[in-house]
Amino acid sequence: MDGVALAVLVIVMALLTGVPIVLLSVVLPLAIRAERQRKRALWQWAVQHGWSFAERSKAPWVSRLPGGGRQALGVTLSGTMGGRLVTVAEHSYTTTTSSGNSTRTQTHHYVAVVVVLDRPLPSVAVISRGAISKVGRALFGDRPTATGNEAFDARFRIRSADPSFARWLVGKPLMDAHLAAAVPDWSLVGQDLLTYRLGQLGHPQAIPNLVAPLTRVADLLGR
Repeated sequence: MDGVALAVLVIVMALLTGVPIVLLSVVLPLAIRAERQRKRALWQWAVQHGWSFAERSKAPWVSRLPGGGRQALGVTLSGTMGGRLVTVAEHSYTTTTSSGNSTRTQTHHYVAVVVVLDRPLPSVAVISRGAISKVGRALFGDRPTATGNEAFDARFRIRSADPSFARWLVGKPLMDAHLAAAVPDWSLVGQDLLTYRLGQLGHPQAIPNLVAPLTRVADLLGR
C-alpha cells in the first residue's frame, strides 16, 4: 500500500469511527512515515543482496492467491536463494459487507512466496484438510490422489489431474515434512511453486525464513 492509499484508508477509518480531525492530523503523517520506512528497509535489503525491488508488479500466479482475480501485486522482491530464482511479494484485496444500515470494508493482506523450478511440471497442490474436507473423506472415502499414507491422507489432500504423477511427486520425504509442519501448503503450475500466508512483509531479515520452507518443498519433489 503506497502513501496515498494509506492516507485515504486512514481518513476513511477516521470518518467512520468519529476520530477528531486534530488527532487525525497527528496519526496520518506518522502512518505514512512508518510505511515509507518499511519500504525503504525492504529496498535496502534487496540492494544489499542483489535482489530487485518494486513497489508494484504483476504475475500470472496471482490468480492462485485469495481474491487474486487481478494480477496486481504490492511490494515485490525477486532474487536468487539456494540456487533458485525466488519472488516474495505482498498481495491484498478488499471486501465489503453490509448489515442493515452499516457497511464494513476490510482489506485482506497476504505475503506470497514463489520458487521457480528448473522445468515445468504438471499442476499439483497439497492442501491442509479443513473440517468439511475431513467429513467428506469420512463419508465418501479418499480421492484417487490419496497416497496410502494414512497419517498424511488424514491431514492433507492432493489436488491433481494426474494422480499417478502426483503420488510420485509427493513422495515419503515430502509427506514426512508436511506431517512435521516443516513445510507449508503449496501449489505448482508450470515452473511456479507457490505458497502464501496472512500478513505483510515486516523486517527484511525475516525473508530467508519465509523462503526456506518452500525451497525445501522444491528440493523434496519427486523423492
